[in-house]
Amino acid sequence: MACECLHKEFMEVEWSVPTIESKEGAERVGLAIEEIADVRGVRINLLLKTVTVCFDDSRIGIQQLKEVMSNAGFPAVLL
Repeated sequence: MACECLHKEFMEVEWSVPTIESKEGAERVGLAIEEIADVRGVRINLLLKTVTVCFDDSRIGIQQLKEVMSNAGFPAVLL
């Protein structure tokens, strides 16, 4: 899913996820985030080890996103 934060009503945040080391890991964290109903897009840069998430911040919070990544095995730090 590509980030689609073209509208002001969505928030986009970028996370450093240093434990992402493979395409499979990137897919695993991406799928975990995409399962959240109010996520509008996910972009993962494996080279920079970052995850960018576009979401409806009136319905979900940054902490929920962080927990999902951590539960998938990829602790994240907000950039």
